[in-house]
Amino acid sequence: MTTSNPRDETGSLRPELEGAAFQADPYALLHRLTESAAAHRCEPAGAPPQLLITGYEAARQVLTDPRVSKRSERAGLEPGWLMSGVRDEVGIDYMLTVDPPDHTRLRKLVTRAFTPQQIEALRPRTREISEGLADAVLTARTPELVDGFAVRVPIAVICELLGVPLNDWDRFRWASEQIVSPVAGSDREEAYVWMSGYLAELIAGKRAEPGPDLLSALANDTVEDALTDPELVGMAFLLLIAGYETTANLIGAVLLGLARQPDLFEALRADPALVPTAVEEFLRLDGPVLTATERFATEDMEIGEVPVRRGDMLLVSLAAANRDPARFEEPDSFRLGRSAGHIAFGHGVHHCLGAPLARMEAAVAVTALLERVESLELAVDEAELEWSPGLLMHGVRSLPVKVTASGNADSR
Repeated sequence: MTTSNPRDETGSLRPELEGAAFQADPYALLHRLTESAAAHRCEPAGAPPQLLITGYEAARQVLTDPRVSKRSERAGLEPGWLMSGVRDEVGIDYMLTVDPPDHTRLRKLVTRAFTPQQIEALRPRTREISEGLADAVLTARTPELVDGFAVRVPIAVICELLGVPLNDWDRFRWASEQIVSPVAGSDREEAYVWMSGYLAELIAGKRAEPGPDLLSALANDTVEDALTDPELVGMAFLLLIAGYETTANLIGAVLLGLARQPDLFEALRADPALVPTAVEEFLRLDGPVLTATERFATEDMEIGEVPVRRGDMLLVSLAAANRDPARFEEPDSFRLGRSAGHIAFGHGVHHCLGAPLARMEAAVAVTALLERVESLELAVDEAELEWSPGLLMHGVRSLPVKVTASGNADSR
């Protein structure tokens, strides 16, 4: 997909937004786009006209504007684009594809699991999981901190929270990777079908034999507006994917950042109480989601002086907005203790429901590593790191490191 400044009639600004080079360092390109305009028209083949939103204020506008919908049909388009294709391919609805009041009702029913009290109740078990995984991964001569640690912490936590058997996770991870893939195909459809069928069967089992987990509570809810079966499958579908994918990327980003910044690593080791503050700045600087899921303009409007037509697909670049120099001073620099204001978890009614859980998991996981190592550095050149493809997620896929274990002068 290419994009150009709509006010540049020569079309000279047509940077590529896909490919390995952009994933490894999307920020130089996004910075150029943000400086030139708040929104950039895209005309990809075989899809609705699109605008990539890069400015911070423009992003907040799109994420809250009532003229913007998650339903393509409200914008005069056929349903089924990108993530909204879930409901069409397998017949399920979930929160990312609906507007209020439907979204309000769905979110209210599951909010009980993400209150501050519930998150704190999960902290001891999250610490136990993180410490066990940290001990295991650090036994390797060259620890690999993504697949061996950053991915496994949120997988274990979300599976316990929902009541999903952990031994089924390899298949779930495959399905999740297909669903968020930038290229649709038969594997994506197969992943949708498999995951929805598995979850429907799991939920039926929760009704027959409830457990102390969230899916059991939702499946046996007796309130008047309880989730329908398709909605329940969709809710489980969303919580599973979002519950590990973004958190794994966040933990990976923090650990990569610490390997790059020895002074910050030392500061956090000396005072672990600073870890949540560091996580917050990494969310802004190198967040787990590049671009929010699609939205659609339901009428003609303007975004940052850029004309928008009814039917345009709007893609909000959270990564660009979080480094907008009009909002953040020295936006490409890490500042421990920078005031809040980023939109790494979105904004408005679709603000990530699991954001408090992700923050807690990342802080606990990173602290567990800090307690066990005295030094941390990359075991490969940065150019060799592999990154998630596409415009949706942003995360390093492998992070081999060299460490010195606490209390042991021998390097691993």
